[in-house]
Amino acid sequence: MTVTAAAPQTTPGDLAAAAHRMTDTLAEHAATADRERRLAPDVVAKLLSAGFARHFVPACHGGTEGTFTDLAQALRIAGGGCVSAAWVGLIYASSGRMAAFLPRAGQDEVWADGPDAALSSALRPSGSATRSGDDWLVTGRWDFLSGVRHADWSLLCVAVEQPQGVRYFAVPRGQYTIEANWCPTGMRATASDSVHVDHVRVPDARTFPHSSLLDGSDDPTAAACYRAPLPGSGPPLFAAPALGAATAALTRWAERRTKRDATARLALTHGTAELDIAQLLLDRAVAAADAAPMTRETVARTMRDASTAARLVRDAVDRVVELSGSAMLSEADPLQRAWRDVRTAVSHGALDLERSSAQYVRDVWGWTTD
Repeated sequence: MTVTAAAPQTTPGDLAAAAHRMTDTLAEHAATADRERRLAPDVVAKLLSAGFARHFVPACHGGTEGTFTDLAQALRIAGGGCVSAAWVGLIYASSGRMAAFLPRAGQDEVWADGPDAALSSALRPSGSATRSGDDWLVTGRWDFLSGVRHADWSLLCVAVEQPQGVRYFAVPRGQYTIEANWCPTGMRATASDSVHVDHVRVPDARTFPHSSLLDGSDDPTAAACYRAPLPGSGPPLFAAPALGAATAALTRWAERRTKRDATARLALTHGTAELDIAQLLLDRAVAAADAAPMTRETVARTMRDASTAARLVRDAVDRVVELSGSAMLSEADPLQRAWRDVRTAVSHGALDLERSSAQYVRDVWGWTTD
């Protein structure tokens, strides 16, 4: 990847402070966004003005080259207002980090109009890409691109035959079509729709191998956010919006329960302890990513911490939902929305506890797995 020479002009906590300022707005729009299955344009504008898209953009393009710690804190705060909005902010930030692995000419195209270009990404390989002279011809359909309706670019993942391997291709908005097919139980407003591309020509400057992102940059002068391997940096970020939502949900639930209810007191005590433990695990995980490079053991522990934190968050919300009675039957009830959103968020593949446990016992304990 291209190493940046300029130092980013940012102060730790800037993104979190911006997230604090917009949380009330996110909360005000959350019910409508859930019902209409998309974020309001002014919510997306606030995400961009807050600095989510530029958070991992190279400094030479006006970006922040920020830390995983600052992003996780901002996602947790924003998640307390609207999980879907926080999730889209996460995708814009992480997709910007991915685009930083493009050759310099490709970066110049993506950020020609500044560092706040919104990027969405498809992480699962699909479609096809074949050589055509010095370019590639890309065709296919990709699913689950959160925030794609407001994105300027999409990063599409393809398993190519020559040279063999998985690559990402940056395609501008005008060269793909969007299929509105996102109909989940929770996180409805992420509008994680599908993208269709038909024989779009992509130059070499707008593609990079997945292995670069997976392993992280080996350039010791690159910012830490580019040197952290994907498995050791991505999972804790995916858990952060759910933690914010769960924290807000337990607060609202406690405010409407009678303080003389011993069962409720126990549920609140247990649930808030679980959320505190989840926070500690995520704090350690993102701190490890910020201290890149990471060892195999550290990556495995980070994956374990993130997936365990996700389970704790899920269990904390489940516990109070079980005590909420008929109020939970209404989709308009904020606790039901939080429960649906948290359940959906922690089901992400990056937070799969079984998969992370297999890697943890292999890389930390030396156990062989079938």
